[in-house]
Amino acid sequence: MSSGLHTFIAPPRPFTVQFDSAEVDELDERLLRARWPLVDAVPDDRSLNDPAPFGMGPGPTIKLMKELAEEWRTKYQWKDTENHFNTFEHYKVEIENLNIHFLHHPSTHSNAKALILCHGWPGSFAEFLHMITLLTDPVSSTQQAYHVVVPSMPGFTFSDPPPTSKWCMDDTARVYDKLMTGLGYHEYGAQGGDWGSITARCLGALHDDHCKAVHLNFLPASPDGILSIIPPRLLLSYLPSFIMPDLRRQRLLRALDYVEKGSAYYAIQNLTPRTASFGLNDSPIGLLSWIAEKMIPFIDAAMTTQPRPTLTRWTLYETCTLYWLTHSIGTSFSPYSQNRHFKDFLTDPKYRLENMALSTFPNEIVISPVEWVKKTGDLKWNKEHTDGGHFVAVELPQVLTDHVREAFEKIWV
Repeated sequence: MSSGLHTFIAPPRPFTVQFDSAEVDELDERLLRARWPLVDAVPDDRSLNDPAPFGMGPGPTIKLMKELAEEWRTKYQWKDTENHFNTFEHYKVEIENLNIHFLHHPSTHSNAKALILCHGWPGSFAEFLHMITLLTDPVSSTQQAYHVVVPSMPGFTFSDPPPTSKWCMDDTARVYDKLMTGLGYHEYGAQGGDWGSITARCLGALHDDHCKAVHLNFLPASPDGILSIIPPRLLLSYLPSFIMPDLRRQRLLRALDYVEKGSAYYAIQNLTPRTASFGLNDSPIGLLSWIAEKMIPFIDAAMTTQPRPTLTRWTLYETCTLYWLTHSIGTSFSPYSQNRHFKDFLTDPKYRLENMALSTFPNEIVISPVEWVKKTGDLKWNKEHTDGGHFVAVELPQVLTDHVREAFEKIWV
C-alpha cells in the first residue's frame, strides 16, 4: 500500500531527444574500424547453432555480425529515428533525486483512464511507440481510451541510474507510482512484459490503492509442491501424455532450453555486470552482438510471418544506438544485478496480484501452465494469440493493444 499522492518538486520539463552529430559520427567510425576475430569462437557447425528460446546457440557468427554492422553503419539513419522520437511528447521530472524520463500522451476522450506501460530489457520506452495512438485515440467511440505514460526505467536511456546498489524493483515501482499520482492520475492500470512485468506486478501489489489493474504478457511461473523438487527433464520424460499434454510438454521443454542454453546473459548481468559493461560500452560491435543474440531470432520470425512487420533489424539498430549514445548498457543491467531472482517475485506472497490479466504469445521464451500462473495472483482474464513472441509490443502492437483494452474492460470497471 502506497502512502498517498505525490507532488513534484518542480513541474515536468519538456525534453527533446538530440545528440551531437559528432557522437553519431564516432559510432560510425568505430563500426568501420571494427577489429574482427579471425575465425568464429566456435566453428559454424549447424548441430551446435540450434537457437535457444532467447539466443542463438553459441552466438551470432562473424558473417552475420559483419552484415549487421555494415547495415547499421550505412543504411540505418539515426537522424530519422531522432526525428520520429520527437514527434512524441517527452518529459523529465525529478523524483527522489532522480531525473526520470517519460512520455506522456493524454487522451482527448472524456472517459479516458490512465495507463502506465512498463518496458524491460533489452528494451526502452521506444518499444511502446506503436501503441500510444492506438490507446489514446481508439477507432471506435465504444472502445475505452487511455491517458498513456511510458517511463524509462532508472538506468535506461534518458533516466538517471539507481543511486544505490540496494535499489530494487520495489523502488522503481514507488517512483512510477509517484510519477503517475504526480501527473494527477489517482487511479491507473499497468502493463508490462519482461522486467516490465515485475514493475507492473510491484505496482499492482504494493500500490493497489492507485494501481487498480495489471495486464502482463510475460509470467514465467514455477510449479510448487512435489513438482518443484523433481528434476524437470526427468518429470517430462516419464509423465504420460494424458497427464502432460503435448503442447504443455513442448512449452516446458522450451522453457528448459532457455534456462540451459539461453540464459547465460542473465547470470553475467546478475553477477558480473561491471565486467561486461566495460566492453559493451566501449565497443559497438560487442554491444550489437550482445543484443542481436536476443533479438535476431524474433526479428527473423516476424519478418517471415508478418505482412508489414514492425519488429525489424531497424528495431535492433535503434535499440543499440539508444544504449550507445546514452552510455546506459551497463546501468540497464540493474534489474538483474540489484534484485532477487525474477522467479522470487512470483513466489513471494508480498507480490501477489489481486486483479490481473495475462496475454500469452506462442513464441515467448517461457509459457507456464495456467494453474501455475494462478498461484501468483487472481487471474481474471487470460487469452492466447496465434503468433508473437517476447517483443510483442513492437511485433504486434495492435494485438497487444486489443488485449489490454479487452482485459481492462473486464477486470477494471
